Amino acid sequence: MDQGIINELFKNITANNDQTAFKAFYNHFFIKLLRFSFSLTRSKEVAEEITNDVFMHCWQKRQSLTDIKNPQVYLFVVAKNKAIDHMRKQATTRQVAITADDKLEIAFESDPEQLMISAEMIRKMEYTIEQLPPKCKMVYILVKQYGLRYKEVATVLNLSVKTVENQLAIAMKRLTTAVNFTLEKA
Repeated sequence: MDQGIINELFKNITANNDQTAFKAFYNHFFIKLLRFSFSLTRSKEVAEEITNDVFMHCWQKRQSLTDIKNPQVYLFVVAKNKAIDHMRKQATTRQVAITADDKLEIAFESDPEQLMISAEMIRKMEYTIEQLPPKCKMVYILVKQYGLRYKEVATVLNLSVKTVENQLAIAMKRLTTAVNFTLEKA
């Protein structure tokens, strides 16, 4: 869905209380926000709760959101803030294992050795992403997994565009190092 259609849907939601537009908006962004929330919380249940809270917030506050210029960025900012609020309430850090259902499905060649190398590389990349500093990790996820532009990421995370560029460079350097190390071992 292109930006013009998204903006029109959002306008219909905020100005006309259009439930059909809200449903289309919800259907378009639900999975993106769920994945983003999961990347921050590492809990499927919490991510679902945050995502639903974001949409509930948008519907309840719709009449005061008429000045929002980029609804996608707004959704990600609200989701980020709700995830941070949740983490503050938790007050303890815990690691949640990613289940097989949460992993990316990737088609591989049938060569067993290649499968083993590819699986190891994916594990190494996932581990490396998890070990990135929080700001760096969020920048990487928003740019590489959700396709947001640097300026949009800067708005979502309240950073300068230059900081977004620098954080992405750090993430890419660490991932490249991890992949090269994995390939050297193979």
